[in-house]
Amino acid sequence: MAKNAENICYIAKNISIGRNVKTAVVLRHVAYEGLGLFTRVLEHSGYDIIYLDAGIISCRQSIAIEAEILVVLGGPVSINDMVKFPYLIDELQLIEHRLKNNLPILGIGLGAHMIAKALGALVYPMPERECGWAPIRLLTESGLLEPFRDKYILHWHNNSFALPDGAQLLASTSKCEVQAFSWEQSLALQFHAEADMRKFEQWILGHAVEIQQADRSCLSQLREGVESYGMPLEKRSSQVMYNWLLSLSD
Repeated sequence: MAKNAENICYIAKNISIGRNVKTAVVLRHVAYEGLGLFTRVLEHSGYDIIYLDAGIISCRQSIAIEAEILVVLGGPVSINDMVKFPYLIDELQLIEHRLKNNLPILGIGLGAHMIAKALGALVYPMPERECGWAPIRLLTESGLLEPFRDKYILHWHNNSFALPDGAQLLASTSKCEVQAFSWEQSLALQFHAEADMRKFEQWILGHAVEIQQADRSCLSQLREGVESYGMPLEKRSSQVMYNWLLSLSD
């Protein structure tokens, strides 16, 4: 079962007395963007899930530094806005530390931008927002993202990034050259493979202002995509998460 920040001390105590616990720490920036479809996979794989909410709980917690897995979720801010949102500095430093020590990170949306930034890549505004459903094109035969090959998936971002030095480019779309990359044990995904379509109205409510400022057809296209592409997403996303976890044990 996923745990919130108030349970950190309890879990840390169990770890310290020798309990064999695998921990996945999740940095969450907005309440409606959680692990979603990835939750059950992590739980079935034996992970205790701990959420740290940005701006409330410090990611300097030792549990975040030492966790077997760190997941950094999306959010409506930019990693280039660290002056406005100083907690992003702490998050970036945590990511830099884990990358330096080759400790696994999964970054989604903003989390992917942070991994790219920590690896020295440029993060920049896109000429055109990518919001809605579009197929991704895989650029490798590694198999990690194979369940998503040529499949429609949810995109929701205004920024993109260059491919970091030493990273392997995994996927692209027509609007965004770098949709996914791997670096050592870490994985960065621009698209939202984790989004649970059963809770998608929470995303729409959370992004209501942004949607109202977009094209009039944006809302209907998002909902139509849920009906057309949402159901198969659960199995495909679960398999991708299993693939990544399996790669960590190789």
